[in-house]
Amino acid sequence: MIPIFSSLNMMQRALQVTQEAIQTTGHNVSNAGTDGYSRQRVNLKSWLPYPAAGINAPHGAGQTGTGVIDDSIVRIRDQFVDLQVRENANQNGYWSALSDAYSQMEDIVNEPSETGISSVLDGFWQSIQDLASHSGTGGTGTVVLQRGKEVADTFNYIARSLAKVQNNLQQQITENTHLINNYADRINALNKEIGLQEANGFLANDLYDERDLLTDKLAGLVHIKVTPVPSGGHASATAEGKYTIEMVDQNGGSFDPPARLVDGEQLTAANLASAIDSAEPSVTVAMDGQELSGFSGKLQGLIEAYTNDYPAVLQSLDRMAAQLATSFNDAFQQTGGSQESGIDWFFQGQDGTVTAENLHVNEALKGSDITSNLADAPSGDHAGALALADVIAADRFDFDGNGSETTLKNYLQGLIGQIGVNAQSAQQFNGNSATMRQAAENRRASISGVNMDEEMTNLIQFQHTYGAAARVVTTIDTLLDTLINRMGG
Repeated sequence: MIPIFSSLNMMQRALQVTQEAIQTTGHNVSNAGTDGYSRQRVNLKSWLPYPAAGINAPHGAGQTGTGVIDDSIVRIRDQFVDLQVRENANQNGYWSALSDAYSQMEDIVNEPSETGISSVLDGFWQSIQDLASHSGTGGTGTVVLQRGKEVADTFNYIARSLAKVQNNLQQQITENTHLINNYADRINALNKEIGLQEANGFLANDLYDERDLLTDKLAGLVHIKVTPVPSGGHASATAEGKYTIEMVDQNGGSFDPPARLVDGEQLTAANLASAIDSAEPSVTVAMDGQELSGFSGKLQGLIEAYTNDYPAVLQSLDRMAAQLATSFNDAFQQTGGSQESGIDWFFQGQDGTVTAENLHVNEALKGSDITSNLADAPSGDHAGALALADVIAADRFDFDGNGSETTLKNYLQGLIGQIGVNAQSAQQFNGNSATMRQAAENRRASISGVNMDEEMTNLIQFQHTYGAAARVVTTIDTLLDTLINRMGG
């Protein structure tokens, strides 16, 4: 027969476990809006029955239950869904970086618009046509000169604006490299604390959440693989261990040797470094002297925009500016240059080199020089002005050096079209990856998120359980009072 005081112990455990469940419910409710929080649950199991098996065990109807005990407090988490969230975050980080870079490029190029380079070139071409036909007033040479300055200014503005964005991309690469190292250091610090908690038999649920939140953010910057490492000691079977996090390539393959950002066994964090050469431009990402590339994520997107996309557009603009200056100056010379002042150049660069950023109209030229040279030609002789107009609309050039010739206007339209296609593609992939990421996060929220209706239902259940256990204690107290104070009286 179980001693009556054992029943009191049983109820004491019931009250304690129920109070712990209420405490956990309150913790869930308090953190319903906490970023990265996973709801927690008290796992219950039956306490050892009485009597235990043995040769000296008392005989009776059989073993009698002795109540409940809290087995563990665990967080509700699905590691497979976590992996999906991180994979989608990595893809979304990559495409969002490219999409943002191309969006800024489109804003700068500003095509089609009345102030874009295409419209400005059309206005320059039309002013030359007007001068050839002697239309307008005697100031048409000044109009040509002004339109030429607008062309140069537009090239300058676009090139300088693109260079500023490229410089900003360089700063973002450096900042995100520092951010990766910061996340790695913080995860390593959490690993140390989690290891101490687990070695003493505890489950560091809140620390797990904090570490996973940082790991999710890290996954958006570079592609990573997470491997749990047991803490040892008296760790629970449900302990999640320490994290070893290594950078992997875009296909998930490890580098040789493995590029560990966080080492869960040695409890160390590596230092990722990015060396940027703005002259090339090029970016070298390395860890402990080992160069790493092709790892996807936001950092990879920034690197590609900085080293490939923006330089390609700037080089195309430089080729256009140089070809425009060279061909237009040649045609201008063939018409006699400025007959009164002896000036042979219309467009100029700097130190003998013409780029989109330094293209400018010869400051020595005056509108009267151009008018006297072209508009005052013998009646019907428009060959000089038409030759200048053909440089923009008709003459064919091999801009890329691949033997494929096209006009200046067609090359510009092709460049603008390619920017638009790339921007649209990046925007589409960014939208798709963001949708997939959100879907994965919604799946995780449905598993790990706090549902207030469910928590309130649990709270009512625990409240009734606590009240019932207290009622049993009152009943046992009455029994003891009868047994001790009233028997034999």
